[in-house]
Amino acid sequence: MRTYTFGKETVPVAGVSMEGGILIIGSVRNENYKIMLLKLNKGGKLEWFKLFGGKNDWEGHSIAKVNDGYLIGGAVEGIASPEGGKSWKAYLAKVDENGNKIWERKYRILGNECVYSIVPIGDSILLGGETSDGSRRSFFVMKTDLRGNPLWKRTFDLWENAMFGGLIEGKGSSTLIGSVKDAGWSVIAFELDEEGNTIREETLGDGMALDVTDLNGKILITGDKNREFWVSLIGEWETTLGEGAGTAIQILDDGILFGGELDGNAIVAKLDFDGKLVWKKKLWEEGWVEVIKWVKNMVFVTGIVGSEGKGHIGIEFLEE
Repeated sequence: MRTYTFGKETVPVAGVSMEGGILIIGSVRNENYKIMLLKLNKGGKLEWFKLFGGKNDWEGHSIAKVNDGYLIGGAVEGIASPEGGKSWKAYLAKVDENGNKIWERKYRILGNECVYSIVPIGDSILLGGETSDGSRRSFFVMKTDLRGNPLWKRTFDLWENAMFGGLIEGKGSSTLIGSVKDAGWSVIAFELDEEGNTIREETLGDGMALDVTDLNGKILITGDKNREFWVSLIGEWETTLGEGAGTAIQILDDGILFGGELDGNAIVAKLDFDGKLVWKKKLWEEGWVEVIKWVKNMVFVTGIVGSEGKGHIGIEFLEE
């Protein structure tokens, strides 16, 4: 395993495959948090590293490839805390192939917000994330032009707590999946048309969805259900792997990889398309997986090594 650290705390959150390697976005804390963007080659060696910061704390949470560079998202100019912090502005920026910033946008929605998902769609960009009025939490979806200028935005109900899961693009619609808490945690889906109007709202069941994707037109979830590592293809099957949580999904030709934490250790598990366990592997102790990506016939895995607040990046390559 290869490890990197760039401050008192180094947190990788999301990644995207690229020619010759992978880009990872996350956050680094020394005095304040800054957005971290780094490129690793397919051997796991660091090629370049960028930090973006400014007033107060900045955190990176999402990344997507576009024709002439990358879009990165997160939350900026807020005050970080273990509870999530306050006064965050939702953030979107475009960078070139070498991580140099081309433009940036900051958005105020309800008063405390973060971009957790970026979906480029033709001549526009769809953003999804969390927002809060200071006491209760919600989700938002925003559509922008290719320079990040808002075209429309949509917020939803307010709950005691809410956790964004993902944004899935469909034909003529998009679906936001998140987890909400009033009495207990449940997973909810909102399908929206191209103008942000609700087509369908559905509760998918109990649990917390920490990563979601589309699998042949159905919603695939991994997360936490009754404190167990949970995987579900909604309407088809579900399985649990033991005490822990699933945090990352990568679909392969012959099955699905899930990353997360089991019994305090970072793990990757492979399931077949019927939800049956093929294998699972412990990667390192004291930590969890945040990103799994397919890179040139190899599976790239990165996550947190060490206890929260003292973590650094762990990197593994698995042959498939």
